[in-house]
Amino acid sequence: MTHNTFHLATVRGIAIGVHVSWLVAFVLVSWSIATGFAPQVLPHVDPLEAWAIGAIAAVLLFVSVLVHELAHSFMAISRGLPVHSITLFLFGGVSNLTAEPKDPRTEFLIAIVGPLTSFAIAGVALLLASIPVDERIAVVIGYLVVVNILLGAFNLIPGFPLDGGRVFRSIVWQATGSVRRATEVASAVGQLAGFGLVAWGVLRVFDGDLLGGLWTAAIGLFLQSAAGSSVRQVALDQRLSSVRVRDVFTQDMDGAAPGMTIDQLIEEHILGRKRRAILVTNNNRLVGIVTIGDLQKVPTGTRGRVTVREVMTAAGSLVTTSPNASLLDVAGVLAQHEFDQLPVVEGDHVLGAVTRADIMREFETREALDIRDRQAAGHIGAEGQPQAADA
Repeated sequence: MTHNTFHLATVRGIAIGVHVSWLVAFVLVSWSIATGFAPQVLPHVDPLEAWAIGAIAAVLLFVSVLVHELAHSFMAISRGLPVHSITLFLFGGVSNLTAEPKDPRTEFLIAIVGPLTSFAIAGVALLLASIPVDERIAVVIGYLVVVNILLGAFNLIPGFPLDGGRVFRSIVWQATGSVRRATEVASAVGQLAGFGLVAWGVLRVFDGDLLGGLWTAAIGLFLQSAAGSSVRQVALDQRLSSVRVRDVFTQDMDGAAPGMTIDQLIEEHILGRKRRAILVTNNNRLVGIVTIGDLQKVPTGTRGRVTVREVMTAAGSLVTTSPNASLLDVAGVLAQHEFDQLPVVEGDHVLGAVTRADIMREFETREALDIRDRQAAGHIGAEGQPQAADA
């Protein structure tokens, strides 16, 4: 979500951003209001005015979503949980907490405040609707009432990762004492809700509502995917929350020399060591990295003349990690940047690399043997995951 996101402002240390997918939602909402909602309530409205109403209503919708997410974030901060950012995107908004709730009560409070805020916005808009104003303004206010009621109600569906799903998870967490079990139950409901939305979307398409049906189905697919990934994330947290890079990384002091030809690199390192990415070193210092993708760009006829230095990604452009870094943090970096590995560096010296395979091997071993992370065993909240409260 961090890619293709534009920064808008910072509120109480929380970076507010808009993902490019929001523009799609803005156009769709504006279009639906300009061609559907506005002409229905204002039969004689000018088309240009209808589009202006649609654009203003779309902006106010996403302001409502932002206020909804700020409510989540402010509650999290009041409970001692830092919030990194809020991002508005195609399906609403997400608050990115940098730490996990330590108890079910905190989870409940952070989750429930979002829908309550949406209902509060609807109430304020309803009061404004009682004031005599221009009919075009009245249409926008009326839309704000309806959309915030729907926003609050939809988020109360007890399927993870919706707010209602988080409320439900907090209740199951309190009852069972296990946030992993609670996440599995709430995510199963979330996936079921996702399937229901997909089915409803298909029915709407066959009923002639192509755009509405596709939109509903897309939300359902998103909910299914998010619910499934939530269970996987909690499992990773439970098994790996205190594991360090030094415990799992592949020690590889024998890097390729920058003056080596591509033919030599392929023969000695790619084929000989069965590696898809090779660190480039000079006196045990990281110089760069060469991947299979880099080598594919070199014509076969020139591989005996082209050197590693000419095709490698230089060290200054690389993301590295230390042996003492959290394995979960590294997993997040790999996922964020879509990397397969990170060089492990201590001081000026390169020690090796930690790969996706290293992380998954450690996780699968601990999962198979039911080895719980020592930190996770220390308190109930350590099984939790960083929150992303979706509106």
